[in-house]
Order: sequence, then structure tokens, then C-alpha cells
Amino acid sequence: MSTIRVYKRNSTYVDLGQLVEELSDIGLNEALQKYYNKPVEHGAKSIVAGPSFMQYLNKLFKIQIAAGDILQFETKDNSKYFMFSLTGTWDEIIKLQ
Repeated sequence: MSTIRVYKRNSTYVDLGQLVEELSDIGLNEALQKYYNKPVEHGAKSIVAGPSFMQYLNKLFKIQIAAGDILQFETKDNSKYFMFSLTGTWDEIIKLQ
């Protein structure tokens, strides 16, 4: 089974543009520790990532997803991260070495 994790931003204020820039500068792991609460997670076998996806996430986690929140999809050999944008899209976070 795969895992879906949602990282909600903590109370540290940072503009979304600055958050993206800092994420690029300090890296995903450090940004998650600095600007996000511990993730909430749920197991899933498959998902439909269409127009109803946000409603699904809000109902599944019983939280309101907001701009800057990070979503992680993890399988046994793969992990992908996405940040929810102001325009309502999910932008992939690509971890560079």
C-alpha cells in the first residue's frame, strides 16, 4: 500500500514566493522542518487526481488544504512531493542532488 502525506504550514510567516525560493536554497528536508508541522498521513491503493481531488483530500484528512501546503506520495521505491499553488494547481517539487 502507498502513503499520502500532507504537510501543513506552521505559524512561521513567510510569503509563498519567498517560501519557494528558500526551499530551493536550503532544500526540501530543511524547509519541511522549518516551515511545516508534522505530516498527517493516510494509506491508499490508488487515487483520481482530477477536479475532485481537493475535495477528496479535504474529506480524507479532515483539513483544509491551502496554498503552500505540501503533498507527498510515497510507494515502497518512489516518493514525489507537490506544493499547492495560489492558482489551485499542484507544482511538483524536484529534489536535486
